[in-house]
Amino acid sequence: MKKILFGAAAMLLVFAACQKSENNNNDNTKPATGGENTPITLKASTTTPVMDRDHQNDEALTLEWNATTNMGTGARVEYSILIDLKGGSMENAYEISLGPNVTTYTCTVLELNKIAKEELGIENDATTELDVCVYATIKSSEVDDVISNKVTITVTPFEPKPSILYLIGSATEAGWELAKAPAMTPIEGEDGGFTWSGELFQGELKFLVTTDGWVPSYGPGDSDGTLSYRDHLWEDENGNRVDDESLPHVDTPDPKFVIAEQGNYKIVLNIEKLTITITKTGGPKYFSMYAIGTALDEPVEMLRSGYAFLAGAIFKAGNFHFNVQADDSGDAYYAAAAGQDLSATAVSQDSKAEWAVSTEGVYHLYLYAREGKEKAFVVPFTPYEQIWIVGSATDAGWDIANSVPMTKTGTWEQTWQGNLKAGELKFTCDCSTDWFGAWYLAQTTDKVPTGEPEKMIFIDKASDAVAVTGIKELDQKWIITEDTAGYYTITLNQQTETVTIKKN
Repeated sequence: MKKILFGAAAMLLVFAACQKSENNNNDNTKPATGGENTPITLKASTTTPVMDRDHQNDEALTLEWNATTNMGTGARVEYSILIDLKGGSMENAYEISLGPNVTTYTCTVLELNKIAKEELGIENDATTELDVCVYATIKSSEVDDVISNKVTITVTPFEPKPSILYLIGSATEAGWELAKAPAMTPIEGEDGGFTWSGELFQGELKFLVTTDGWVPSYGPGDSDGTLSYRDHLWEDENGNRVDDESLPHVDTPDPKFVIAEQGNYKIVLNIEKLTITITKTGGPKYFSMYAIGTALDEPVEMLRSGYAFLAGAIFKAGNFHFNVQADDSGDAYYAAAAGQDLSATAVSQDSKAEWAVSTEGVYHLYLYAREGKEKAFVVPFTPYEQIWIVGSATDAGWDIANSVPMTKTGTWEQTWQGNLKAGELKFTCDCSTDWFGAWYLAQTTDKVPTGEPEKMIFIDKASDAVAVTGIKELDQKWIITEDTAGYYTITLNQQTETVTIKKN
């Protein structure tokens, strides 16, 4: 569907003409055929369609008409429906293009409601008459187009029931970014019911009907387990709705749910009954983890993915263990027994036995913290001789066999210079064509390079550690935008597990 300015046709409708007086291509040297074409008679199934929330998915209106002809020219005949406010000239009519050989059109209550509100600017609850006609465009300079009679229908737009709902707020992974708000799932067979399961953080939460704006929205009601509805942003001092921010106004109440503790949750709500339950479910016991001890110069923060924690660390001779806090307070994971070999995976939260490191170097640490299945992997690391860049930001795209090679400039360092376009990138250590090899990934999804050294995550997806910890699908990339595309210098250090992606 598209909105058009219907120029010549609009003027003809003003005079209730059945034919246009000029040819489509304005070539006045070519006369019309001289005979009148078959008139189009438009009929409507009703002129007062039922329009309300309870019937929004029902059929609202069916339009039917007879076909006209091309008067023997063989020209294509295309039909459109024009809708305008009653008495309008059709200068700003809304057009529904239907194509050839169509003599009927049916729309639902929701579709008609959307046309009335979004295309014709009619507000909710404002009963309005609309003129509807059919326009036949004949693709010949020798035959005039044909316009039907007008049918007048009466509509009363309304605020429809949402067919989708979104979570928004600091308690969600997307934060307050509208475009990234996660969608809820409609509950089959339950009118107005939605559900969602996933991880929430300590923070605030509410629900949106659209990601195009902040209203309509749902927040907590006056009592536990209830919802409140907010359909406008501002009011005047008397509580009347204000839609123009330049006028005196105050913000309408905007209550939010508070998530007190990070965890996995299930949300079930109903926007018809205005009810909600937010239930904490199973999931990770811990949401932060550090490697701590005399084998490290400072605590090493680990990246969490589900129940797994992973990090690279530069060890010297000494001992270490894992703790949920950088200051070594709170819960911890230790080796299962004193003197446990680094290749053993058993852990304990009570033994107080630390792992002992005798050989300094770079190690990769994996801790699986799912209760009853806890394991730890301490894997010594040898730097790769060659690193490659792959991704849509490179000329190679996602053809891993043709990944862009970097240049080795030291035992641990690789560099590259060249053009990057808008797209994604990451680093492969082995060009494994099944995509489950060794990688350097960004620490967050869609990481925009800072131009400064930033931490990477190493993951060998073919390793036992990754298989046990269930993080094989971890795939966080850097992103180059249209604004940041250009010539770059990339420096990657496997010892410090840092990368500098700097635009020159």
